[in-house]
Amino acid sequence: MNDDKNYFHFKREMWQHLEISEDQLLTAEELEEIRGLNDRISLEDISEIYLPLIKLVAMEYHEAIFIHEEKLRFLQKKETRAPFIIALAGSVAVGKSTTARVLKLMLDRWFSKTRKVELITTDGFLYPNKILEEKGIMDRKGFPESYDKERFAAFLKELKQNKPTIDVPMYSHFTYDVLEETRTIERPNIVIIEGINVLQADIQANIFPSDFFDFSVYMDAKEEDIKRWYLERFFMLRETAFQDESSYFHPYTKISTKEAEEFALEVWDTINGVNLKENIEKTKYRANVVLAKGADHLVSDIYLRK
Repeated sequence: MNDDKNYFHFKREMWQHLEISEDQLLTAEELEEIRGLNDRISLEDISEIYLPLIKLVAMEYHEAIFIHEEKLRFLQKKETRAPFIIALAGSVAVGKSTTARVLKLMLDRWFSKTRKVELITTDGFLYPNKILEEKGIMDRKGFPESYDKERFAAFLKELKQNKPTIDVPMYSHFTYDVLEETRTIERPNIVIIEGINVLQADIQANIFPSDFFDFSVYMDAKEEDIKRWYLERFFMLRETAFQDESSYFHPYTKISTKEAEEFALEVWDTINGVNLKENIEKTKYRANVVLAKGADHLVSDIYLRK
């Protein structure tokens, strides 16, 4: 990401010296539990990148609460503020899932668990494989048209309406499909919503998902690096999770390494890479914060919207 006059640009060395509280540091064991496959996030990243980011998010949260209370006082109304929603976007294999789990754990710690923090992934809002096949867009899975936008919009509305309980659809990367069961969340204070196209704007829709977001983060990296990380992760999964005969991708453990590489490259070149260029990357400038990663998978630059 080139320097943009709409953003403050911080090199990692500058960002890490911002005022922070060391009380929110994670342990090596906690980090290991939430680290994604092939994600090189370290305790140094927690201290140098995520502690300042968490403090920034906490400031935004407290400001939102203050403005809400002042507005209600002026209007002579009484109403609990709707959840503070944080959106986290970026390509497949860029490290979103780990970052989302880090943010949840650190926000829990920042607020000493006095605020209920929920993490939602937009994978659950994909159409089930059966519907994707009926629509003839199974090979477009992950593209904007493969999501049930009406269901996602209804979910966001329920959040902002402070509905006491909300059912959230779930997804299994093991079966590569939406699950029939849902999980229920109850009156969260903060909700992190993670997904590749979560910042997507559909010009034909009456509302944009971003209309509901209070803060947003985009995970950025060069395409050649993301492609390499995707291939590395694919082969790590091929040696681990894919070995289970119940896995959707188990058949790819039975072919040669060369054939598996050709398959993974085709998936990137015809699906993930295309989606990145046509859709995901274009949402970058809607984010409040852009975390740019270098070839080593570590955050090197931070861009903060002015």
